[in-house]
Amino acid sequence: MEETILVVDDDAALLEVMSIMMLSEGYRVLTAENGAEALKISEQENLNLVVLDIMLPQMSGFDVLKKLREQTDVPVVMLTAKSQSVDKVVGLELGADDYITKPFDTKELLARIKAILRRFGRQDGGPVHGDNVMRLGPVELDPEAYTVTRDGDPLELTPTEFKILAMLMRRPGQAFSRSQISEAVSTGSHYLASRYIDVHISRLRGKVETDHRHPQLIQTVPSIGYRASKSAAEAVG
Repeated sequence: MEETILVVDDDAALLEVMSIMMLSEGYRVLTAENGAEALKISEQENLNLVVLDIMLPQMSGFDVLKKLREQTDVPVVMLTAKSQSVDKVVGLELGADDYITKPFDTKELLARIKAILRRFGRQDGGPVHGDNVMRLGPVELDPEAYTVTRDGDPLELTPTEFKILAMLMRRPGQAFSRSQISEAVSTGSHYLASRYIDVHISRLRGKVETDHRHPQLIQTVPSIGYRASKSAAEAVG
């Protein structure tokens, strides 16, 4: 089944170039030149990935991303004409999974897209609960069905958050450095800087912890990185 990508950019020429590139690779491509149009499409279509420009008229890409994250956990690649790290941090905090700075090589963008779809892509009507469900306190993660619940209630995680959580839950008690986590969740030619791992962990804690200010499930290992609580895993083991 062909994968559907929504490309959002107010530069009509660039939009056409990106669309042609993606169509040539066999993707189904939808386009929008503003945020309102993008959000309308996201409500009507089952999207596999969104390529979203930050600098949009009327509604910024950040605002669009906020709205998207209220509706879906579809992977989002942000496009920015700025190289400042603040834009990247803001995008990651809002739930973006990757970013690329303009001007960019279309081959690099395509590599990022392929990597994200390969790593995080899901099939429509995926399998029911599998036999490999992992548990951490009240949190359950099913890597086959690509679902996470807390006390039975579904959690909406971004693909990057899901991958980080799965990595930690597979080895409760084991400390992972930020560079190890970065390597595991990076896509294509893009290496997610270690300092941005803290941003994803903070967002993840806000979803899985009872009190994210005093985390019990995802613990900080000083001077190293993070680990899933072994005692919380054993309590439900």
